[in-house]
Amino acid sequence: MGVHDYARLSFKHQRIERIEESTMSKPSGLIAAVHTPVTSDFQLNLDVVEQQAELLLSNGCTGSYVAGTTGECHSLTCKQRLDLAQRWYDVIHETSLYQINHVGSNILSESVELAAHSESLGIDGIAAMAPCFFRPTSVDELIAYLKPIADAAPSTPLYFYDIPVMTHVELSMVELLERAETELPTLAGLKYTNDNLDQLQQIMGINPDRYTILFGFDSILSSAWLYGVRGAVGGTYNWMSSIYIKIMEALESGDTATAATLQKKTVDIITEVVRHHGFAPASKAIMKMYGVDCGPTLSPLTSLTDEEYTDLRNRLEAAGQFEL
Repeated sequence: MGVHDYARLSFKHQRIERIEESTMSKPSGLIAAVHTPVTSDFQLNLDVVEQQAELLLSNGCTGSYVAGTTGECHSLTCKQRLDLAQRWYDVIHETSLYQINHVGSNILSESVELAAHSESLGIDGIAAMAPCFFRPTSVDELIAYLKPIADAAPSTPLYFYDIPVMTHVELSMVELLERAETELPTLAGLKYTNDNLDQLQQIMGINPDRYTILFGFDSILSSAWLYGVRGAVGGTYNWMSSIYIKIMEALESGDTATAATLQKKTVDIITEVVRHHGFAPASKAIMKMYGVDCGPTLSPLTSLTDEEYTDLRNRLEAAGQFEL
């Protein structure tokens, strides 16, 4: 019996009792930005969610981040996102996994609907990236966008998803956090997919009892950890969490040399991963290599051909990915 078989038995028969006030706990550890599983004809394949959750539990992840960038959020309908959030809740709400639903949309009314739905389920947290077509150009406009979302889920922690590389919204997170103390009472922190480490150092010092900064750049997690980050959201945690756990353990013990060596290994592997059509298509292919077939990516992303799939697997084997 393999490790995933044991995880499946644990998942189905030994569910961990949730802490009564789980929605008030602060997320930490590695939260996987999960893929959205679809069929060959691009319909949701919700049966796969249980397999995804089993893999996260066996890999030492602490949670799932649903319908984010890795989850191809903007290629999904609002109905699909509601169904996906519901399925993840049904599968993991009695396990130790933390659930954050990304509810950001270019259509504010959809974000409000998604937020209200998450609150009705009792989801641990919600997140929202900024609109990326008509974009907020000031923190004033960003707060005006976030406030109806927060109001729709007044008992659910809200995280702003700062990802300027995708949204091209580059605003001061220092100003946002400082103003949110009075203007956005449910803002619990950031999903910070931003390589501005100077700003990271600043925001780590803003009301740390209230705010949690979840770091979103897997390839420089060790740097963020040295600045005090203790939670991260990333796509590679779906299938490469073990090496990041070793990085965190090395840093906690003061072994920065080992941490640097291991972090460099993640960079080498990610370099191979993005060679074919970028991260999301290759990462979905890797999930299949681990026995969890999440299907193709959604247009305009291009899935790997059979030849590219074989090439990627060979490159990952050469890089030692399957020995981690």
